[in-house]
Amino acid sequence: MSVRYGVHGDPLPQGKLDLPELREVPSEEDLAWAREFIAARRWREAVTYRETAPHEYVVRKWESGAQGQADFDRFVTCIRRFGYAEFYYRVRHIYWAIDDHKYWTMGWPIEETVVINRARLDAPEPWKKG
Repeated sequence: MSVRYGVHGDPLPQGKLDLPELREVPSEEDLAWAREFIAARRWREAVTYRETAPHEYVVRKWESGAQGQADFDRFVTCIRRFGYAEFYYRVRHIYWAIDDHKYWTMGWPIEETVVINRARLDAPEPWKKG
């Protein structure tokens, strides 16, 4: 698999997008909808990252019906519209902070995105030390 590099020098495996930092401001309606989406999901702990990068996730296939799929896509779109760019080691992601958590995907096109991640804003970030 060949690796391309984004405009910020981060590696972009085949198919991954070099997402821009749009930094739009969400409306109150966007925030209310996003909070409902978040509350309605069962977030699962990423056990293998418990010590190094504690976070939780939801998976697209856990969504039921066309509305569930549309809501998943809408939340991914919100992350990309309202989020900020930050690195996890050498990999750049777009994160959207809502209340006590930040949310991100792995940067694939929306229709190929299968996981939404979240971590507490106060979670340890050892990759930033140094």
